[in-house]
Amino acid sequence: MKESDHRTVTHSGLALLTGCVAVIAFGGAVGLAAGLFEPGTVTGERLPSGNPALPALVLALVVGVPMTAAAVRAATGRAHTAELAMLAGALLVGLTGAQLLVVRAFSWPQPLVVVAGLVVFATGWRLHGHAPVRATH
Repeated sequence: MKESDHRTVTHSGLALLTGCVAVIAFGGAVGLAAGLFEPGTVTGERLPSGNPALPALVLALVVGVPMTAAAVRAATGRAHTAELAMLAGALLVGLTGAQLLVVRAFSWPQPLVVVAGLVVFATGWRLHGHAPVRATH
């Protein structure tokens, strides 16, 4: 496979993954703000301001917007796709870590979210030209 073909497949995969994460983030933000997700008594008490609207806004702005931008850039092949993907992936992992520190609650999707963020970051890293050098024997 030629390098240009590989980049096209990589960009398409990145667009698909970041697009899915963006949709899930915006859906989660709407669900939180509308009260469709019950955080539980203890978790709800630990939310900043005790109101789920702030975490919903943070989720939309910190995850949804950057993932949407990365998806559009990857799908269209525009400049700075790699950098935006690295930023979006890092923000997703960072927000998950902040959630664990602030809310002090663990849920089963969190490891999947971290893996998705790391894959987005690593794909951006690779597109940026920082792929690890493979040893030859």
